Amino acid sequence: MRLAPFAAFSLTLVSLSVLHGCSVQPEAMDDATIDQRASGDWQTAFGNQQPVTGPIDLNEAIARAIAYNMDNRLKLMEAVVADRNLRLSRWDMLPEIAASAGYNHRNKQHFSSSEDVNGNESLAQSTSLDKTYSTSGLELSWNVLDFGINYLSAKQAADGVMIAIERQRKLMHNVITDVEYAFWMAAAAQRAQNQLPALIEQTRSALEKSRQSAERGLRQTEASLSYRRDLLDLMQQLLALEGDMHNAKMELASLMGLPPGSQFTVRASQSDVLRSPFNEMSVLELEQYSLRNRPELLEEDYRQRIAATEIRKACLQLLPGLELRTGYFYDDNSYLLYNDWAESSLRLTWDLLGTVVAGRDLVGYAEDTERLGDVRRAALTVAVLTQVDLAYSHLQRAQLNHGYAAEMAELDRAMASQSRARWQSSQGTELESIHAATQALVSSVQRDVSYADWRSANGRLSNAVGFQPEFYIDYRQPLEVIEQQVADLRTQSASMELLPTGGYNPQGVEKREAEIREDGQAAAHW
Repeated sequence: MRLAPFAAFSLTLVSLSVLHGCSVQPEAMDDATIDQRASGDWQTAFGNQQPVTGPIDLNEAIARAIAYNMDNRLKLMEAVVADRNLRLSRWDMLPEIAASAGYNHRNKQHFSSSEDVNGNESLAQSTSLDKTYSTSGLELSWNVLDFGINYLSAKQAADGVMIAIERQRKLMHNVITDVEYAFWMAAAAQRAQNQLPALIEQTRSALEKSRQSAERGLRQTEASLSYRRDLLDLMQQLLALEGDMHNAKMELASLMGLPPGSQFTVRASQSDVLRSPFNEMSVLELEQYSLRNRPELLEEDYRQRIAATEIRKACLQLLPGLELRTGYFYDDNSYLLYNDWAESSLRLTWDLLGTVVAGRDLVGYAEDTERLGDVRRAALTVAVLTQVDLAYSHLQRAQLNHGYAAEMAELDRAMASQSRARWQSSQGTELESIHAATQALVSSVQRDVSYADWRSANGRLSNAVGFQPEFYIDYRQPLEVIEQQVADLRTQSASMELLPTGGYNPQGVEKREAEIREDGQAAAHW
């Protein structure tokens, strides 16, 4: 038997494919691939950044977070992917147009015979098919039921885009609040850094003198032991303070998207005063505003719309489907009278088993999912109102606490000055001087921390009610432009008009969605 060349080639190709598939073995990632991945990830995270050229003020810190924060970039990329999914779902509503072509060959002629009702052969063996023939066709099909379901799925995908945007807005709120707190903590660390090393060295020197006295065999009185214990306690406080200050700058660097180990300084300006549109609002007004603007609640609104659409989809799936097919075909079989022809069909389909058995459960599942969303949104409403009350109360306490902390820092500074003067005039002890200086330094840092807490409390209140105008700044602009827009927004935020729903500028979230849609390519190649 002699196989045709095409059949022999096909058989050889299939055999090689099977042999190659059976030879697949586990293979560890090679070093070059790992190095390329590590280099690429580093470039993605820290590449294309404008370098730090001077002290960073609060506006620049927020601008860098908008432009370079990785969590923000991740959420923005998720919004871009959600928009891509919406675009894909729109194509599902179009009719299917399928082009086909085929080549057929057999080694023997397709002869056959037939018989009549009595079992007698009615015709001599014959054929109506060539040994080799090819076919082609172009067919259009459109199912009315699939169109309806895909239309509803596209509406759900559109709501998915809005959910992704609200999630990015929520993350941007948290990032900016964290940046503001970390900035003021870093500023406090920077101020303490000028005094902390000298005070640690003075405490270490006094502690060493105490140890040397003990090693010389001098009598260990209760007073001397207490003296060493107080020094050790002060040293622990100073080292803990030094660690907190170091962590504050690292956290700020991470929020701004700077590479690990980046050296920078911050510049706290007196012009960075608190400006908030909520100072004159009551708690009740803040609660009402938060119920209309919190990203989590708006996300639940979109989820409810998706659940309602899912019910309509479930009901639609119970209906029969009407499918229209039409196309033009070609077959070069020489036995055919007409080698090309057009063909159309109209077909009605109905999944009776699915409709009768699973239809009720399908609709019930969709309705329960919608009710679950209602309960989840109600629980979230309670949580949001609680957050607003806590944030408002914390803001009042933080402002009061900062006033007391500032007064205490001034008192401790004066006491440290007097204690040092007594020690230098041999009227006091070194321990008293170190203790007073340490307490003055700790009080100074606590004053700065209380200020950072006050600023952070103001940011948390804005976060709790869903107010963050920086969300609408275009991250694609140069860093200087973003920084200027941040400064303008923060200056104008006290007089900014609060719209009842959907944000605080005329464009609102819709503008953000349009930006994401236009910039999908740029976001993908940050």
